[in-house]
Formats: sequence, C-alpha cells, structure tokens
Amino acid sequence: MDILNLILAFLAVLVPICWLVPSKWQVWAIVVGTLAFLLWQSPISVAILAFTTVSSYGIFQSGLNRAWATIMILLQSIGLFVLYKANWAPDVLQDGNRLIPLGLSYYSFRQIHYAIEQYKEKVPIHSFGEYVCYMFFLPTILVGPINRFPTFMRHLRRRRWDEQMFADGLERILYGYAKIVILGNFLVSRIIAEAIEDIDHQYIWLKTYLESINFLLNTYFQFAGFSDVAIGLALLCGFRVMENFNYPLSAPNINEFWNRWHISLSSWCKDYVYIPVASITRQPIWGIIFTMLVIGLWHELSMKYIIWGLFHGIGIAIWHLYKNSGIANRLTKNLPYYEFWAKVLTFHFVVLSFVIVMEPDWISVWERYKILLFFN
Repeated sequence: MDILNLILAFLAVLVPICWLVPSKWQVWAIVVGTLAFLLWQSPISVAILAFTTVSSYGIFQSGLNRAWATIMILLQSIGLFVLYKANWAPDVLQDGNRLIPLGLSYYSFRQIHYAIEQYKEKVPIHSFGEYVCYMFFLPTILVGPINRFPTFMRHLRRRRWDEQMFADGLERILYGYAKIVILGNFLVSRIIAEAIEDIDHQYIWLKTYLESINFLLNTYFQFAGFSDVAIGLALLCGFRVMENFNYPLSAPNINEFWNRWHISLSSWCKDYVYIPVASITRQPIWGIIFTMLVIGLWHELSMKYIIWGLFHGIGIAIWHLYKNSGIANRLTKNLPYYEFWAKVLTFHFVVLSFVIVMEPDWISVWERYKILLFFN
C-alpha cells in the first residue's frame, strides 16, 4: 500500500511534466522520473536494471551470433532472477531489508521476451534510447503488466495528447485504488475477516471455508487493483498496455481461469514455455505442467509454489482430457445449469489451490485441508 501511494504521488508530479516539456523530451522525462524514483526507493535495482538494459541491447549490437546472444541474455536474466528469488545474493548486492530489488520479477521477464523476439527477428528496428524508454517505464516497472516491446514501440511512435485516454486513465486509477483500499483492505481484510473471526468454533468448517475464500478474494483485489492502477498510469502518460485480469473468478474452467488471471504472465509463459516444451516433447501436457511450474516459481522459489504450480498444471491437464471425452458432451447436454456448476467447481478448485500458499507451513495446510474435505 505504501509503495502504491508513493507511485501515485510521484506520478502526480511526473505526468504533467511529461506533457508540458517539448515533445522530443516528453518520454525522456518519464525515463528520468523512473530513474529518480528507483534511486530513491531501491538503488540496487537501478544498478541491476541499468546494467542489464545496456548489456541486453549491446550484446545484440555486438555482431555476435543471434543464438549465442540470446543464450547470454537468458542466462543473465534468469541468473539474476534466481539469485535474488533464492536469497543467494551477497550482502553487498542486497537492498536494505528488501530481499528482491523493486521490479526485478517484471523487468527480467521483459528482457527475456526482448531477447527471444530478437532471435526470431520480430523486433522492430529501434534505437538504444527507445529500448531504454521501454525498460525504464515507471507505470509498469513495479507491478506489471509484463508489456511487450513491439506494442510499446508502436505506442511510443504514435504517442500524442488524447483527452479521452487521459480521462480513461484517471478512471482506471480510481477503479484500481477502490479495489485495493475499499474492497481489499477495508471490506475483505477488515469487515468480512472480523465477521468470520466471530463465528463460533462449533462451526469450524464454515469458518475455515470462509477464511479460505476471503484469502483468495483479497489476493485478487490487491493484484487486480495494482494492475488497474498501472494501466491507468500508463494511459496518463499516453501509452496503452495490455489488460491483466478479466473476471477470472467467474471462469467456467481452470484453463479459462488462467486466460483471465494475470494475463500478461500467463500469455508470456504460453509463448516462451508452453509452446517450446510442447513442440520439443510432442506432449502438450508436459507443456502445461512446465508452464504452471514457471508461473509458480515466478511468484516464489519455494516448494510451496512448486506444489501450487503442479496443482494447477495437473488440473488444467485433467480438464483438457475431460474436454475431449464423451463425458463432457453428455454433461453439457444433460446436466441442468451446467455452466453455473462449472463455474462453482472452478472457483472451489482455485480456492483449494490457494490454501497451499495461504498457510505458513505444511502442517497448517494439511489441517485446513482436513477440515475443508471433512477428514477431521
């Protein structure tokens, strides 16, 4: 919440500047503002981002074979990502009490995307300055979405003042802020949480069930709210970035859930994990499993998120087998209110999966599962 307020306050000053200065300096005002913000909040992140931005651009300009250049950038980005996510970074590279430099999870994946698209020769001709603008774009650098370079370049070159876009940006920020503060922090984390806490212990199943749903709802409102704010701030600066959430909790199946939840991450993993693995193994199920493992490990390098990723990966694989079976056809035709029950089942599958990351240890996870599944 503090970082959100800081970003909003900082951009309240930066956005007018980026429109009032001469047009050729407007985008550079955003870059300088991003640099100033990161220097203020996380100097080590500035050092890492600056170094990797220069190296990821320079390696491709060096004349090195494209395949080797891509491999070098992948090793660099993945290596730094793992170094900090696994908390292996030496003290000199730590940033105070913050284990992971601000924005690392997002700009590492942007650089991987850039490298692979360079290898495929699908990146538009661009200057170093344009690449710097892409990497040092404050609205999305800290909380996503993981926007793509070709799209950013298109908007960068067509960027102009648009009153409707600016108004849409303000509306989107307000919408996202309401999700975080009113729905997440106040309604879910305070009012509903206190009501659940007051439920008598004799109704332990109901209490446990509602706590699990409450955790998922708060996760959604926080994550989706921050994405809304980022999208809105980008609009204020004259850029459109991709949507990140599209009512995922009403998805009719777990595959569709991941088409709606953290869309920029799931689409990134589809392009750079699922398609390569499925193509190499000729087994789409392995592509699904590896994709969900990467999504889990992107959140945290821990056994919990490995299991969480496998939980979803196996769920999606089972859904694909079910979809292609005769059972699916019969249920679709004969089960009354099929779509409603499909949404209910998907929602509860997601609730059960988030129990894994909700609890502090495996014993607590097991105890919650025992209650929820009537094994207690």
